[in-house]
Amino acid sequence: MQFKGWKGQRVKIYLAVLALAGLALVPVSAQDDPAQAVLTLAHDDVVTDAAWSPDESQIATASEDGTVRVWGAADGDEMARYEQDSPVRGLRWSSDGARLLTWAQDGSVRIWDATGEADAPLLDATHPGGIRGARWNTDELQILTWGGVDGLVRVWGANGETVADYEHPAEVTMASWNADETSLYTFTLTGVATVWDTIDGTRAQTVNFGQAALGATWNADESQVLTWTRLDGAQIWEPPSLSPVLQLPHRTFVQGAAWNDDESRILSWAADDTVKLWDAETGELLLELRHIDWVEGASLSADERRVLSWAYDSVLLWDEAGATVEEFRHELLVMGAAWNADETQILSWSWDKTARVWGMPGL
Repeated sequence: MQFKGWKGQRVKIYLAVLALAGLALVPVSAQDDPAQAVLTLAHDDVVTDAAWSPDESQIATASEDGTVRVWGAADGDEMARYEQDSPVRGLRWSSDGARLLTWAQDGSVRIWDATGEADAPLLDATHPGGIRGARWNTDELQILTWGGVDGLVRVWGANGETVADYEHPAEVTMASWNADETSLYTFTLTGVATVWDTIDGTRAQTVNFGQAALGATWNADESQVLTWTRLDGAQIWEPPSLSPVLQLPHRTFVQGAAWNDDESRILSWAADDTVKLWDAETGELLLELRHIDWVEGASLSADERRVLSWAYDSVLLWDEAGATVEEFRHELLVMGAAWNADETQILSWSWDKTARVWGMPGL
């Protein structure tokens, strides 16, 4: 998710990196004939987030134009529009598709009736000091929000009441519950990862990875932490040890990393224009995929035989041998991409003010 003022800064970073490499900022297609979108959903500014409804009959999009819009997934018709007073940073559907959780640059957190029966938000709250993200808990009776200069992570009740606050000395960039919600994981801008006991609100574990760390995530049993860094690639740690047990190298800063479902492999993506797939036990490099620009994000298909990744204006689909299967192209930087449930379509969203739906090749 990007901020209004971040647009120019991001472009300057791109130009600086490319200048150091002796390159120009010129979009280059991975294929001469990229795929054509099935649907194009247009906003008046950058589209910051998008998601299918649980039954995939609708698509919700969020934008820096201050609106959240709901579209028919079959025909692209706009079905609803929710106005906010600030650029909208993200959204999440409820599991029944009846509500939308949204958050905006000004710290506002809202729940909207997605059935069209109510125009006013069902919940209108504000996270102090700004916001980076929000999510439902499992039964969707609580909401977790984080971000802002005050270092606050907050759990809200269904009526907007504060259930719990978790205070940090620095801005929190990531937060999530574990599977049974007995633990809360947080990560700060200064590289401090914390496991909180949600029963009594105390810190169960704290690890300082330093400011070189850009993000962190725990494995299921909380025995390992996967981090991604500015200079040292991705790393696996086993706290309380202060040395990584595995180094997964990239040439420059890593944008993100994630375990696969059984935690046997790790996918990482970086500003060195690569996506890499690793053996999580040995650190062996299993697959390397190369873009023509730094990679913003990546994910594995459900059967882990394909990789979806996005860099600059393109989303690429790769097979298990590392060959490009298809390219899905926007006019400007792609913010994110995701498969639908049966992986027959791909949804992507971009700085070019659109979200687009693409059909999978051969289907």
